[in-house]
Amino acid sequence: MIPRLLFVFSVIASGISYGASPIVVTLSFRVETDVFEGTASAPQSQHLILFDSGVVYDMPIGQAATITVFDIPRERVVLIHKPARVRTSVGTETLVQMMAQVRAEIAKENAGDQLGLDAKVTLGAQEKTYVMAFGSNRYEVTSQDVSDPSIAAEFASFTAWATRLNIARHMGPPPFARITLADYLAAENQLPRQIKLEVRRNFVTRTYRSEHVVVERLSDLDRKKISEIGGMMATFEEVAFDQFPVD
Repeated sequence: MIPRLLFVFSVIASGISYGASPIVVTLSFRVETDVFEGTASAPQSQHLILFDSGVVYDMPIGQAATITVFDIPRERVVLIHKPARVRTSVGTETLVQMMAQVRAEIAKENAGDQLGLDAKVTLGAQEKTYVMAFGSNRYEVTSQDVSDPSIAAEFASFTAWATRLNIARHMGPPPFARITLADYLAAENQLPRQIKLEVRRNFVTRTYRSEHVVVERLSDLDRKKISEIGGMMATFEEVAFDQFPVD
């Protein structure tokens, strides 16, 4: 699950952390994300993320088959499995409640330090770099400017919803530190350009990095992809959330 876990660590809109009302936005932009393990030059996973008027379309590039639509204005997240021609959905309130339950369990077990419940962001050695360390994990982020602060806010909100969805799908550990980092960057009107993650387990350290390219508009091809996803949502068979295929 590490590739998907790192993708969630890599993506970052709102100063929403644990259950605020969604921001109403009309922005349209795209983010391309490549994830690498170690020193590899070929990406381990790739995602095209389209933001259009408050709805986010997360499309994997390559073998992964699940498209995710974060339709926060309608208080739902929709998952689409293109090969199986099925879809499912989960309410945003359900995701917020699950996140709160996990947070409460971590606090009850006094595991907050290890799992980043109260992790803090510090400035890095170079300009526009930030560091966050907790337990056996360490993030180092290099950020980039955007022309509109709302872009940074919307990207951070996407990160929060994506991490909540991961909890519902039992993918990865509680990502509270990642949300804190996303909110911090949004407050600085920044998006990540590169994120490096070190994970140490049993005296072995694994490293990952993600690269982000932001384009502050959508192309005609992007809008065609959004239209195609709308057709899938309208025609694919609805299945229960726990029956949805796993890539």
